[in-house]
Amino acid sequence: MKEKIIKINYEHFGWNVLSKFSVLANNEKNIILLFADFFVIEKKTNQLSGRVVVFGGSGSLGRSLITLFNKNNWEVTSIGTRANDEATHNIVVSNDESLEVQGKKVIQDTSSLLNGEKYDAILCVAGGFCMGNLAKEDFLETADLMLKKILNPSLIASKLSTVNLKEDGFLMLTGVADLQSTPGYIGYGIAKAAVHHLFNSIASKGRGLPKNTKFMAILPATIDTSNNRKAMPDADFSQWIPLDLLTRRIFEYTNGTLSVPQGKMVQITTKNGDTNFVEL
Repeated sequence: MKEKIIKINYEHFGWNVLSKFSVLANNEKNIILLFADFFVIEKKTNQLSGRVVVFGGSGSLGRSLITLFNKNNWEVTSIGTRANDEATHNIVVSNDESLEVQGKKVIQDTSSLLNGEKYDAILCVAGGFCMGNLAKEDFLETADLMLKKILNPSLIASKLSTVNLKEDGFLMLTGVADLQSTPGYIGYGIAKAAVHHLFNSIASKGRGLPKNTKFMAILPATIDTSNNRKAMPDADFSQWIPLDLLTRRIFEYTNGTLSVPQGKMVQITTKNGDTNFVEL
């Protein structure tokens, strides 16, 4: 009789399980199992959790989302005017191109990348901000820029969902909290109001989305990002939404940890460090 060590590596619900057994054997055909010595269990690192598109992947919220999705084994396609090195794929568009040209490029490029597959989620967090009332010399220029940075990506994301989003997939747009008149930044306000109108139309019958699509819009107030701190160094940051908290919340909507408030806008505000999510 002699002792043998046998290692068995097998899969169970997406986990790698390595079991080491000590056995006694008197020949190769008669093996008597004595005991399991130990188990080593590790999550498979190469198992794909899902496929997600992030519009605005080079912005503060987009970058934060892509980092988190990467850590959780998602295939991420970033769409925007700049590439994101962390993304699995990048589709770079130019604001000098028309909405139609950008949209056709995004649909064509994503279809090529997918090779017959579909996305689990399409998230639009693209944005920007410009001050400017009617008296500003560059008012028309900045208003046009806001439409290109805020409304156009939302339109393309919504159209893309009709082509390359799975049935039961997730679509999310981004508006702004407590939107009223914006005399000091008219272009921004118009663009966000248009996104709100787009979402309300999506939430109505006859929208054209894939079967059982889950969809919502987030309406955040000011998010605590490094760029916002640089732009407003004297602001009270305790009234701003923590970037990590918002990132985690969106991720949990996407992966199903949190139920999507179907067809709802969710207003997000922070007061004295306490962040609230209110369905409208």
